[in-house]
Amino acid sequence: MRFRRWTIAAGVCMLAALIQGAGAQTTGAKRPPSAAKPATQPATQPVGPTTQNGVYTAEQAGRGKDVYMGTCRACHTPASHTGAVFNKWWRGKKLSDLYSFVSTQMPKNDPGSLAAEDAADVVAYLLKMNAMPVGKDELFPDADSLKKFRIETKRSSSATSTAKRTKP
Repeated sequence: MRFRRWTIAAGVCMLAALIQGAGAQTTGAKRPPSAAKPATQPATQPVGPTTQNGVYTAEQAGRGKDVYMGTCRACHTPASHTGAVFNKWWRGKKLSDLYSFVSTQMPKNDPGSLAAEDAADVVAYLLKMNAMPVGKDELFPDADSLKKFRIETKRSSSATSTAKRTKP
């Protein structure tokens, strides 16, 4: 008889725990801190080619500069596409995102009117303005072909010089 009462009590406790656990999952309750991943686990870095691997040619960036000067300069200054501003918007994103933005949203007064090749050339020029290395192959004017590249920039010199002057 004692064994049976103990078994029933244990079963009731297990059932209550299951019901409480199911309720926590459906109400969006968070896991207790002990169930979280340890903070000492290193963050994983994305792998694959980046814009630091030289993904455009100097000739393509030269054509992009011509398009930029004729089409983009009326609304944009080079400062709006370089350094900290460029890092804020594009660092860590896929190169296809930048290409798609340029090809579908620019120029502001006639979005999507750039030829695919001109959009790729402008992207090459933007990479050059942000001191990314030149490569041996041109950017292909197609967003799908650019998805494999991640935009990786170097820290801007103004951020570095500010960090050097600031005391902890």
